Amino acid sequence: MESVVHVVGSLSQSVLIRYTLPIVHQILLVVGFPEDSLPTPEAWTYTFLVVVVTAFAYKHHSARRKQLNQELLEAQAKLRYLQEKLLTLPKDDTKKEVRIFMDGAFDLLHYGHMNAFRLGRSLGTHLVVGVNSDESISQCKGPPLMNDEERMTMVSACKFVDEILPNCPYIMNREYLDYVIETYKIDYVIHGDDPCIVDGKDVYAAAKEAGKYRGIPRTEGVSTTDIVGRMLLMTKEHHYHNETSSIDERDDEVPKSPGSSREWLGRQSKFLTTSRMLQLFSADVQAPTPHMRVVYIDGAWDLFHPGHVAILRAAREVRKPECCFCVAESSRY
Repeated sequence: MESVVHVVGSLSQSVLIRYTLPIVHQILLVVGFPEDSLPTPEAWTYTFLVVVVTAFAYKHHSARRKQLNQELLEAQAKLRYLQEKLLTLPKDDTKKEVRIFMDGAFDLLHYGHMNAFRLGRSLGTHLVVGVNSDESISQCKGPPLMNDEERMTMVSACKFVDEILPNCPYIMNREYLDYVIETYKIDYVIHGDDPCIVDGKDVYAAAKEAGKYRGIPRTEGVSTTDIVGRMLLMTKEHHYHNETSSIDERDDEVPKSPGSSREWLGRQSKFLTTSRMLQLFSADVQAPTPHMRVVYIDGAWDLFHPGHVAILRAAREVRKPECCFCVAESSRY
């Protein structure tokens, strides 16, 4: 401490301090600083040293942050490369089968549901999807827009779904869960990481107690409620940028906050169709070979429904014998 005081005392007599201190005093007096409170040479020296040390430390840490950011970008690039290589590897049919179960209403099936199926399927080798019955949905939250058959048609059409379980209750008790696990040889029960509470009860409490529950990230920016809201508002606001933040809500729950439904129901989608996302959804899709016949079909595919599934299945039949099947989306502009 004595050495610091000695250094400060020496610096306070230096030419730099004696030259800058009067300038500092003039500036402080101009802005109304009391004359009897002007800094002494020692106080100005301490201030000067703090500024210099802080600037040096900031420059050092700024350079370190840039280095770490560059290393992070390189690591992310390497991760993407390894993930892409992993997608091209042939499947190992000898590994142990891991069976995954997930359930839901899946009313007005949308890409949030599809992404959940994709994530669920990635956790195992076989995905069983339970489709909640009309009766159980009506008892817990009101009648669905699509009936059992329509919703099961949509779910079964997803390439990530290996098997469907019809008439699944909206709230599974321990007995039903044990039945599903034993009958379908389920290893894990999964659902989005958002809370799922009905009448004060956790819908997946039984699965969590059994140690079979796993959460997956929820796809932000879309829900059945959101889609219905877009139709009711009859606007195109959801196609344009807005500052409304996304709301964590179960994909079928009606927002509870009065006066804000327009913002909640009309918010912009945050699901980005990046090349990486397209690649993940296109996993295991093989490029057409020269001898294949290519069948092309396009459409808006807005509010994807069982009618779309039926026409795509009919178009797929046209491709026989072996050929490639291409589906395009029409521009809305």
